[in-house]
Amino acid sequence: MVAGIIGTEQRMEYRVVGDSVNLAARIEALNKDLHTDVLISGATAAQLSRKFLLKRFPPIKVKGKEDLIEVCEVARNKMNPEFP
Repeated sequence: MVAGIIGTEQRMEYRVVGDSVNLAARIEALNKDLHTDVLISGATAAQLSRKFLLKRFPPIKVKGKEDLIEVCEVARNKMNPEFP
């Protein structure tokens, strides 16, 4: 991943590019088709599974990746069920 300011003096923009950013964008775009609000990767799910109830989906093919990607919906906060 690379982050920085790109452009010219007339128009500069802060950008973040790289494989992680592309994968995050692909996962976020799946929300529409899966009718979900918050999707995370399997790697992120492994870090959050103790604190959040996760709904796992079958591995999904995403553009730009050879392997199928595991995605999970964050369904509920286990630590405080009153909050999503």
